[in-house]
Amino acid sequence: NENRLDRFFNPKIEDPRLPLTEAGLAQIVAPTLELFWLRANNSPFPSWATPLYDYTFTPRGAVLAPTLIHGAALSCCWLLGCLAAKAFERGAYEGEITQVVVSTLRAGAFSFGLLILATQIDLYSEFGGYVQIGDSAETDLRIYRALVEVIDDVVFEAVVLLGWRVFRSRVT
Repeated sequence: NENRLDRFFNPKIEDPRLPLTEAGLAQIVAPTLELFWLRANNSPFPSWATPLYDYTFTPRGAVLAPTLIHGAALSCCWLLGCLAAKAFERGAYEGEITQVVVSTLRAGAFSFGLLILATQIDLYSEFGGYVQIGDSAETDLRIYRALVEVIDDVVFEAVVLLGWRVFRSRVT
């Protein structure tokens, strides 16, 4: 008789290297690709990519630390999503392609929910209370920016992690 909390406190991880590999992909590869894509399209960088301290002339690598910090949060969301969806069990990453895709999407859906929750908490702490569209021009701009950033994060995480899982299922 399995309890839902057993997925988190007593997980079944059949490949001990998989969580670390996917944490690295979620923390480093996906946010870096997102920044490359935004730079290539002359789009503004997300709010999380601002350097940790002010530079008069921005040196190379100024967004490295913010990318790693933001990526760590994305990685935590992904790992918790994998635990919730039992995506570290062998059938979830080495089974048929449809099974791999479905288990990855289930983990991604849970991760997406965690990312939305974290964004809501961030907005709540930034404005000192509940905000919604229509309160002021400032809050509207911040909410729309947060929405775009969440969508960008989800798209790049999905492409990287789904691509990795499909590739891994075909190779092994």
